[in-house]
Amino acid sequence: MTIDETMSPDVSVAAGRTEARPKPPSPPPASAAGPGEQTRGRGLGLRDQMPPLGMTEYWYPAIADRKVPSRKGVRRTLLGREIVFFRGKQGDVAALTNWCPHRNASLAGGKCLFQGTITCPYHGLTFDETGTPQAFLGEGSQSKFIHRRGSNARSYPTRTLKGLVFIWMGDDEPSPIEEDIPPEFFDESALVMHSEQRWRANWRPALENLQDSHAFFVHRNSIEVLSQDESGLNLLLHMGPDRPSTKIVNGRALVFENPRFFDFQDSNQDRKTNLARPEFQESYSGLGGAKFPKTKARLYLSHVMGFLRRHLRKKRDWLVEDEEWSLGVHLPTTFRFDYQTHVYSRAVTPLDEKESWIFYYNTSYPRSPAWRLYRRLNYVLYYNWKQHRNFSGQDKRIVEGISYEEPGERFSSSDAFPLAYRILVAEHSRRPGNSKPDPATS
Repeated sequence: MTIDETMSPDVSVAAGRTEARPKPPSPPPASAAGPGEQTRGRGLGLRDQMPPLGMTEYWYPAIADRKVPSRKGVRRTLLGREIVFFRGKQGDVAALTNWCPHRNASLAGGKCLFQGTITCPYHGLTFDETGTPQAFLGEGSQSKFIHRRGSNARSYPTRTLKGLVFIWMGDDEPSPIEEDIPPEFFDESALVMHSEQRWRANWRPALENLQDSHAFFVHRNSIEVLSQDESGLNLLLHMGPDRPSTKIVNGRALVFENPRFFDFQDSNQDRKTNLARPEFQESYSGLGGAKFPKTKARLYLSHVMGFLRRHLRKKRDWLVEDEEWSLGVHLPTTFRFDYQTHVYSRAVTPLDEKESWIFYYNTSYPRSPAWRLYRRLNYVLYYNWKQHRNFSGQDKRIVEGISYEEPGERFSSSDAFPLAYRILVAEHSRRPGNSKPDPATS
């Protein structure tokens, strides 16, 4: 079964099937999602409602707090906008447009000559963290420019949590940050470690490789897959073309109706999803009966890993109880997975139409200082490489070669989850002038 995504955006997704339904009011075109964005108008269905530069009315991860020094600003592009980050009067990270309103010089090229300010390197116009000019060093203390209308630099609200700076990119008043950021960032007992990468890919394909049929094929030689027991390997390999039904939670998250379906990491072997187990190597008639995988090496390795897991791995329960933040994707761009020992999150912040920032969160709840130290060492010495370089690096290699603009896209039924995410964005995402989604549709 295939889904022709160019036919109509008015579909609901459940177990790999699409169903027609009455059309809701047409959402604004993609250009309404933020300045500088354009609608291609090429009849690509839901893709036309996925803004190339991202959804502006949200909080996004922007930069690690430690990367912002005290004596100068740091320039970073987010959602197609040039931003400069620097230290405010109390030491917190503040954000302004990078372009000085006087003559459009780059503020990031200047220095923080006075506490809580940043000074333009061209004429010495000096701004505080709200973007208000406090002095014009080039004109002297009698300058009237700083009182002139339009002399302010646009400021962006920021908040630093667990050492990571989040920024509100919207034109409206900021929505509660708790609606957009995982709850562990507000939990004092949670240890949240994070890292970032820069992908040469638009945010849309960078996020949409979720819960489809790529998992085993792309990642078959990753440490993550090679360390699976037989049950987990079978789930990854033999999920087939269908997927469970999905649902939208609070108008902000897309999850499976059975949140534990994709439970290949469950430490409790007795409750794992039990799929029918065909031959490990399936035959393909179109290839003259050739088999894939080509060998049973991974199957034999899974027997060893299963033995080790049964005898060495302690049974644990799930860490995430809030359905909105369980396995799935949360607006604007955060994917979540509960490993029981920790919670894995991957958030995508659009850089521009061709690149994205990828932020990874590793959340655990160490029961003692010694365990906290162990988690930190494990993250630095092993996990960051294993999960973000080895595993997600394989996603990066594929996604960077995807063209999101080509019109010939045809979905298969195994692509139900990314298609449902497009529906979530089209029908529930905040838009300028209407940041709050209609509760009736949530």
